[in-house]
Amino acid sequence: MIYLEMWFTFMKIGLFSFGGGYAILAMIRQEVVVKHPWLSASQFVDIVAISQMTPGPIAINAATFIGYQKAGILGAVLCTLGVITPSLLIMLIVTITYLKLKNQAWFKNVFSKLRLLSLGLIAAALIMLFGSVIADLFSIIVFTLSLSVTWKYKLNPFYLLLVAAGVGMLLG
Repeated sequence: MIYLEMWFTFMKIGLFSFGGGYAILAMIRQEVVVKHPWLSASQFVDIVAISQMTPGPIAINAATFIGYQKAGILGAVLCTLGVITPSLLIMLIVTITYLKLKNQAWFKNVFSKLRLLSLGLIAAALIMLFGSVIADLFSIIVFTLSLSVTWKYKLNPFYLLLVAAGVGMLLG
């Protein structure tokens, strides 16, 4: 019975939590510490710390560790499947819908508007961050050179990060 309850709890968490891994932690804590006392508050804090250090999404890592802590390997598998099932089902429905409608004129029109919306949201984020990131002339020069090199030569951003790290170490 505990296995079904754990799977359902994490499926509910995966379905009703938005905002990424750190936003989901509050809901996970409410469910596994307060509502179902599967873990103590200190155990939960330890699991959050381990989840942050482990590669992968924090919510999935936390679900896996909580499931393992409470019910062993089967618990870990069920909690992990529970937290990813809603996203998996939603993406499956979206993909099937997209494949069926992608050639419809109205659907193409909607997606062209969504692309513009996405571009606008990215531009808004850039504008909000620009003032706090670009603090001096040197930052402006690095930004302009990086953008130019990336745009003109289609250079992988990873190499730009390496160069920027080297310049930062040299200039301190």
